Amino acid sequence: MCNNSLLIGLLQAALNYPIESSRLLQQLEKIREIMNNIPARQWLFEQACQTDDLNQAKRAKDLIINMMRSSRLIWQGRGILPDVYSEALSRTWIWFMEHFDEYNPVLASFVTWFNQKLRWIIQDVIQERATEQGRRLNLPADEEDNESIYPPAPKPDRWHETIQEWLELVQNNSHLLSNCRMQSHPHVNCQVLLIDILKVLGNSGEFSWDDLAQKYGVEPLALKRFCKTRCFPRFRKLLPE
Repeated sequence: MCNNSLLIGLLQAALNYPIESSRLLQQLEKIREIMNNIPARQWLFEQACQTDDLNQAKRAKDLIINMMRSSRLIWQGRGILPDVYSEALSRTWIWFMEHFDEYNPVLASFVTWFNQKLRWIIQDVIQERATEQGRRLNLPADEEDNESIYPPAPKPDRWHETIQEWLELVQNNSHLLSNCRMQSHPHVNCQVLLIDILKVLGNSGEFSWDDLAQKYGVEPLALKRFCKTRCFPRFRKLLPE
């Protein structure tokens, strides 16, 4: 009981004082002790889910996330392709935030719960890529230019306003776009490509695949396929119905 009180006291201090939070995040063993202590993580979870003080709830949730990252317990995906792991990790953080209130602190630590979902999402990403690869291998020649896999075109009378709205949308959804990278060129991701494309469209109304590919040092056809099969579909999902 005394140890439980001590750990909860450390958490209270970390929530109320930034310097105590920074100090706690540097103590690997103490973080792991908290993660493995049911009363401590239960108390912290309750703080993150309360509605009386939303600022306190946000600080608690931020502390949980920072402790998870500092714990070095998040599975690193050994043996998994880096781009697959990166995309799955990004999706898992989104899932974690969206389903946080479903967590049960009695059943597992925050990290254990997170890692279980991460492994499932990795399998989802691998399956999606295998399906997409098979689809591309069997893609009819005339489907290569199917309009459904192009970015949508803004209405002429709201061209610049729409481009600006889309730019903000892309910039504000880094978690969905920046971790989707070209397998052979990890420096190229959907977010930077969409921003470049939209800026060029805003200035001139059209863009060149050759110019874009030259900028990033990749083959134009490979870049075009990456945008059509990975970036544009993600971008479309961000747009309001």
